[in-house]
Amino acid sequence: MVQNVMLTSAANATNGSKPYIVEDRPMMSRSSGDRVKITHTIEPGKDETGCLTCFYSPPEYPILAKCPCYDYPEYIINEINSSRYIYIRENSIEYNQPTLQPAKAETPLATVLCCGNSPTTLIVRDQISTIYFDDVLMESVRNDTRWCNPLHTFCCGGRGEEVRLESRFCWDSCYRGRGIGTEQCGLLNCIFNCCVPCVPVVCPDCLCPCAARKTIYVEDAETAVKIISKARDDARIRLQVMER
Repeated sequence: MVQNVMLTSAANATNGSKPYIVEDRPMMSRSSGDRVKITHTIEPGKDETGCLTCFYSPPEYPILAKCPCYDYPEYIINEINSSRYIYIRENSIEYNQPTLQPAKAETPLATVLCCGNSPTTLIVRDQISTIYFDDVLMESVRNDTRWCNPLHTFCCGGRGEEVRLESRFCWDSCYRGRGIGTEQCGLLNCIFNCCVPCVPVVCPDCLCPCAARKTIYVEDAETAVKIISKARDDARIRLQVMER
């Protein structure tokens, strides 16, 4: 009986180690059926509040972070920084750019007064995205860090350097739309009730987030662009070899 179980486990491990091929969408294929290979990791950017912020808010009073001289409590800042990651996988890029949210209320009074949220405790809200290398967003990968970023960060705060994934057309004057129903279009959704097919590059994200563009905050944008571009190109070369 024990021998049969061991043989079954060994067979499963062997099958799982074989390449996993998806014929209908080759980019979803993996070199091993039971795992996804991580080829690189990129150091993510960190939130900085600027020179006016001198203190962490006390854990019991996170509302003080709304004042110019206070940041959020140190414990939640550390949790957010620890939750960030950027993984370059064999067929995609996965990253987490977390934010914060109120924790669940722990007393009946707080539940009633704060609509179920804790008035004093904050927790991490993960925002994980996975973009495969055949996505239209991977058409262009570039360094989009603002000018004089260290000075801007010192004065006004920042999130690190910026890597922009995007798809443009019409002499780079417009972003491609992400298609009807794929994302909420913010204020324009009230007008068009769908995602627009193209978005001028001057249109900000808050007006039309359905544009084919994503920003990833990293510590070193130039290095990140090289790593992402090479991983994308290598994945496309592997697909060409598989199709032959």
